[in-house]
Amino acid sequence: MVLCATSVSTPNPTKDTDPAVRTPDTTKRAGRFAAAALTLAASLAPVTAAHAAPSAGPITVGSTTSSNPLDHLGRPSDETIARVEAFASQPFVPEPAANALRTALVFFAGQGELGGPPLPENGPAFTQFAWPTVSSNCIGPRMHSTASAIAVPGPTPTPRPGARAGEAVFVFTALGTPPAAKQQGGLNAYWINLDTMRTGVTPLGNHGINPTGPTTLSGTAATGPGRVLAVIDGAARTAEKTCTFAPTAASFHVR
Repeated sequence: MVLCATSVSTPNPTKDTDPAVRTPDTTKRAGRFAAAALTLAASLAPVTAAHAAPSAGPITVGSTTSSNPLDHLGRPSDETIARVEAFASQPFVPEPAANALRTALVFFAGQGELGGPPLPENGPAFTQFAWPTVSSNCIGPRMHSTASAIAVPGPTPTPRPGARAGEAVFVFTALGTPPAAKQQGGLNAYWINLDTMRTGVTPLGNHGINPTGPTTLSGTAATGPGRVLAVIDGAARTAEKTCTFAPTAASFHVR
C-alpha cells in the first residue's frame, strides 16, 4: 500500500439513528445464520460446470465429495463452495444477496488473510475489519473482487487523509480492481463510540492511495476517544464500474 503524508481533512460526521452495529451475542447469531445460509444455498444449487462461477481468488479447501456440507475442520467443502457459487450466480438472486453469500463463503472458508499492497515499515498500528467482503462481477463477468478494510486510530499523518488524536482513518481496498475513480460518494463507514454514544457516518473517498490500483478509498472520522464499533457498507467506484460490497465490521479503541 502506497501511503503518503498529507494534511488532515476531517469530514463533519452526521448523526445516525441506526448505526447497524452488533453486540457480541448478535454477532454470534449472525455467524450461525450465515453458516445456515451457506448450507441452504448448497442444498438448493446443482453443481454443474455450466453454472459454477470462478472468483477472483479461487476458494478451495481440499475436501472430497460428501453428503456433509463441511469438511473435517468445519469449513465449507469443495462441493459446498461450488454449490454456493452456482446458487449466487443465478439470475433470480439479487446482487446484495449474492454479495452476502460470497462474503460468508470467503469468511467461513478461512480466507481472512487477503494479502494486497504491502504496508509500509514502521507504519501506524491498525485494526483489521473482522471479515473480508465480496462484490460480485466487480472485475468482470463472473470475476468477483474481495475487499478488506482497516481502521487506523490517530494521531497519524498516514494513511491519507490522516487523523488527529480522537480520530480514526478508515481504509478500504478492493483487490484485483483498477484504480479508484476520482468521484466517489457510495461507500460509508457507520460508527458509534460506545463510551460516549456519539455516532456518525464517514464517507470514504479517493485520497490518492494506490493510484495505479487496486481501488482504495479512505476517510477520517471524528469519533472522539473511546471504544468504537464501525460498519463499512456501500459501493466503490473503480475507473471502470461501480461495485457494491456486502457490509463488514470492526471494533477498535481511539485515544
